[in-house]
Amino acid sequence: MKRIYLIASAILLFTTRCSDDFLVRAPQNQITTESFWKTDQDAILAVNSIYDALQTDMGYRLGGFMFGDIPGDDMACFDGEWFVAHDNFTVNSGNLQVKRAWRAWWAGVARANVVLNRVPPIEMDETLKQRLLGEAKFLRGVSYFNIVTIWGDAPLMDHEMNNEEIFAVTRQPQAEIWAQVEQDFLDAEALPTSIPGEEGRATKGAAKAFLSRTYLYQGKYQQAADKAKEVIDMGVYALHDEYIKNYQTQHENGVESVFEVQFVAGTGGWGNNEGNWVPSYSGPSGSSYVASGAWGIVVPSASSKNIYEANDKRRAVNLFEEGSVYNNIPYDPKWSQTGLSLAKYIVGDLPVITEGAIDAERNMPIIRYAEVLLIYAEALNELNQTATAELYLNQVRHRAGLDDLSGLSQDAFRQAIMQERRVEFFGEGHRFFDLRRWGKLKEYVHDIANKENYIEPKNLYFPIPQDERDLNPGLAQNTGY
Repeated sequence: MKRIYLIASAILLFTTRCSDDFLVRAPQNQITTESFWKTDQDAILAVNSIYDALQTDMGYRLGGFMFGDIPGDDMACFDGEWFVAHDNFTVNSGNLQVKRAWRAWWAGVARANVVLNRVPPIEMDETLKQRLLGEAKFLRGVSYFNIVTIWGDAPLMDHEMNNEEIFAVTRQPQAEIWAQVEQDFLDAEALPTSIPGEEGRATKGAAKAFLSRTYLYQGKYQQAADKAKEVIDMGVYALHDEYIKNYQTQHENGVESVFEVQFVAGTGGWGNNEGNWVPSYSGPSGSSYVASGAWGIVVPSASSKNIYEANDKRRAVNLFEEGSVYNNIPYDPKWSQTGLSLAKYIVGDLPVITEGAIDAERNMPIIRYAEVLLIYAEALNELNQTATAELYLNQVRHRAGLDDLSGLSQDAFRQAIMQERRVEFFGEGHRFFDLRRWGKLKEYVHDIANKENYIEPKNLYFPIPQDERDLNPGLAQNTGY
């Protein structure tokens, strides 16, 4: 499916009748609403453009770092042009990277709404039509999941809107946004289990897994457990025998992948491409570990090397540290301000000489089967079924080379889940949001990591970009910004 982004990025849903500033600038080209929305290929291209929104700058291309990792306790940034403000909690409503993320996720919502409005009248194969509409629902759910997670209250736009309507929207309570996310994923459960030859598209399992995560984030433990178990019982997914395979190009869209964002290298120049930027941003500065160059903009915190249990196989995949060797070249701790570099998006493959700068081939994992197992385990524990929960936690630990846990109290199991998610999803955009939903941000970020600027409730969520509020004063700002 990697090829779908190449075409999608060319059309970018020219029919999205939204403000250039609020959502996405409409390209000036020769395709018109009169000549489009006629065939099944038009419908496919339009849905492809929603996938493209997930891949854009500060969406799932660096956005996970910016919101899910750097503000937490395990990652850091020392480059003032990028994410230092997120790291030290001085980010404000004028921050360019926050604005880019806002526009990326609202582009996903807008494009999905256009598809859901314009595809139904097209005369085409009904099975294909319903599948494409299901994909649009899923992708709108993903976009809104990120919006409500990052910013909290948000405008609820569930249909195609003109500029006048857009400039009149106001932010609705999180509960209403979460309800929309749930409904979109519920509707998307009608998707096929797989789409042969189209790996990377949304599927039934992806909808169920995202719905399980949605329930977990809201503390709806019974629903989270039920939906995670449905994914497990599908028999479609399994853990890779080795953790590293989740980050190797040869195993992309593999047995553990429930949903991942597709990237492909070699389609354009600096930033104008379909490649993944993460290896260049996280690779050790001054090394040859990334053939086209790496800058170490995002690095593990110095304390990150202390979070692993002895013999945890994930450490060598997650961290470059003193003693690490990649491509026969020893790692030099001087390549990072903390003496550590993130390894997982580099270490699995040899350097690719033909890749351009910020133009890597690797996909980004969004939901892996390991997360489904840990969601199920966490939810069961909260439902007082700790003994059963241990079986699913231990599947993940076993793959990491660790001993099974047994006989834990409910509270001890909570601590075990916190630890397991921390190392299993290291650098995958989960940590800050996990700490927030556990009520642990102040303890880990302010008290332990000594990020003294962190205050609540201000830093629980991120600011609404001021440029958007200038266009629509009805967009209330988050507390403290």
